[in-house]
Amino acid sequence: PEPEPLEPEPEPSPAASLVDREGTIRFAPDACLLLVHVDVDDVLEEADRPRLERLLLELSGWRVGAYATFGAGSAMTARALELLETGHWQAPPPRVALVQDGSQPPITENLIFLRELRAAAGPQAQVMLALVGDPEDEDRLPPLRAFDYTDWQRKIDQMADPYLRLEMLASPEEQGED
Repeated sequence: PEPEPLEPEPEPSPAASLVDREGTIRFAPDACLLLVHVDVDDVLEEADRPRLERLLLELSGWRVGAYATFGAGSAMTARALELLETGHWQAPPPRVALVQDGSQPPITENLIFLRELRAAAGPQAQVMLALVGDPEDEDRLPPLRAFDYTDWQRKIDQMADPYLRLEMLASPEEQGED
């Protein structure tokens, strides 16, 4: 008997980034640098990453070109900023998405990092700060409470950065559950 014909392989989507011979990340026109706060990254499981990327795509239209963590010391911050500064953006300005636990108040350390990021990215880089709620065992990327979002919004508004936007990292259905 003849073997069953295999279904054709689906066409792979173009990579969101490539690494050239010199080790430079080349970000596709719809790609971003995704920076995930270490507190969020520590609780994420591999199965959460596709959901994280889907939510980010729904919010921004950006695919993940490179992924790094931030928030646990100067070496981690330097590595995240190095990815941004050395990357080749096929469609400048750079696009950076940050994922942070918004149930924690916006402390000075967070705001300093946003200023350092702005300095490294340039004045017109698109920066999106996407907040999640306090991670739980059953949902490691829960929606944020409206009260916490408002607290962050006040601080972000004080920064007066026209290319920095604040979002809840949740689907429209999840945002309405508050």
